[in-house]
Amino acid sequence: MKSLIFGVLSSLLTINAWGFEVFALGTSNTNCKNAGQAYTRRLNELLVAEKISAEVINAGLNGDRPQWMMNRLEAGLKTYPNIKLVIFEPGPNEKFKPANLEASGNILAHLQENKIPTIYVSNTSIQSDDEAEGFAKKYGAYYYGRWKKNIPRDNTHNQFDEGTSGGHLTVKGCELWAENMLPLVLQVMKEKNIR
Repeated sequence: MKSLIFGVLSSLLTINAWGFEVFALGTSNTNCKNAGQAYTRRLNELLVAEKISAEVINAGLNGDRPQWMMNRLEAGLKTYPNIKLVIFEPGPNEKFKPANLEASGNILAHLQENKIPTIYVSNTSIQSDDEAEGFAKKYGAYYYGRWKKNIPRDNTHNQFDEGTSGGHLTVKGCELWAENMLPLVLQVMKEKNIR
């Protein structure tokens, strides 16, 4: 009888080990291409250290464009019905600015309609900081800033896999991005009473 009760309790705990999910939707930047998903892994570790029962879901896909992300977002919302925060990084893969912004706006509008707090991460090849901040505000999203904000442009933090721009981040670069992101994540959780 004792083992039956323990088994039932164990299975209940495994069903929902996390209080809620943070859905990190984006490109190879979010996925930390060639760096082992270090960004979402580190953000998970930081939330655990803050004693926050949340799981950060890596929904970053190498080479993705915002016009292809809506399907992944909708699938994610069905798979993880307890998503309480989305971090959205549409990336620079769609080089045609109007197409990038239209698709990104559709995603932000969808999240706003569903009352899911969102942190928007921009890319300087698509928007200036001022443009991106206004864009996020239009959809009620929080603006983080540029993807590589406050990350040194050196070999420790950048892979330089795409020429002189720095390309993708290294493990250390992705971890620093997570550390830089944490204060805003905590701010959004506090302001939106997310637990």
